[in-house]
Amino acid sequence: MPDSSFGRYSGGLPGRPAGRPAPRPWERSFRCPSTARRRPVEAPARRYEDFVALHEEISGRSGPPLRPLWWTGGAAAFAGAVLSFAAVIGLRAMFGVQVPVFAGEHTAAEPAATSYALCAMAATIQATALMHLLLATAARPVRAFAWIGGIAVALLTILPLTLKGPFDAALATSGINLIGGTSVVVVLSAAVAGSRPFGWDAPFRRGRR
Repeated sequence: MPDSSFGRYSGGLPGRPAGRPAPRPWERSFRCPSTARRRPVEAPARRYEDFVALHEEISGRSGPPLRPLWWTGGAAAFAGAVLSFAAVIGLRAMFGVQVPVFAGEHTAAEPAATSYALCAMAATIQATALMHLLLATAARPVRAFAWIGGIAVALLTILPLTLKGPFDAALATSGINLIGGTSVVVVLSAAVAGSRPFGWDAPFRRGRR
């Protein structure tokens, strides 16, 4: 097509001066082309650095310490069962105290010790499962577990004193429950709190609300 006074026709807007490039698609608007602003192009190196930083941040995050928790809980359950069995056998054989008080006076030492050891093992496993649940749901699982465990230990300490039976057996059973329950709560709390520093759970730090 022949040239005109405005330059060779290139599909641009009519009346555009000669020598000026054709407008880009985003510049074709009702605004004046001189007011159009181009979007700043981000450097590829900057994008790569941001991607690497995001990847390192995601990789640095780790889940709750479930494996150390269950290893500790299993070991505590086994140790608690063995110690409970030995305590019942020792108290019945050496001092004649018919512990545990809920077993009754006419129960032999071995069945009474076995039942008490199984109860201690089951209680420790339930406490470990409770800590697992709190790790998945609670904002401060160690503190919540300490409160719940403290209340449970208090109830287990008071309950034998309300049962019918010899007072020495009830007192010995209460003492064993107190020592064993407190040990389980402390061991599980220490295992979780010491596995890694939680940014969202610092139960033993002062000044944190």
